[in-house]
Amino acid sequence: MNKNPNNHCPKILTAIVTVTFVAVMYVNQQALIYQMGLKVKQNNDVYAKLVDHNKIMVYNVLNLRSPVSLGRKLLAKEVELSMPSKWQVVKIDHSPEKIVLQGKNLANIARTR
Repeated sequence: MNKNPNNHCPKILTAIVTVTFVAVMYVNQQALIYQMGLKVKQNNDVYAKLVDHNKIMVYNVLNLRSPVSLGRKLLAKEVELSMPSKWQVVKIDHSPEKIVLQGKNLANIARTR
């Protein structure tokens, strides 16, 4: 029998390296799981905020009132409005209606030729 203690060294060293590798991989997986959990929580928080914002926007759209109702609210709150100065007004030469009408006119001209 060979009772040399050096014969057990490669087996023990291999076992230590294997156990260490498995332990490091386990810790790495746990860290990744924790990070994914944080991301899921952040996504849920963002989702909840977006749902709340959507509900508010839907409520605002459903409660749109006529200009008369808006005028009554402004009068009730005693809001004073004034006409804007010329430099505060932007004039657009071509409205979408004019462009559509011009397109129809061009179509009529093309048909007559």
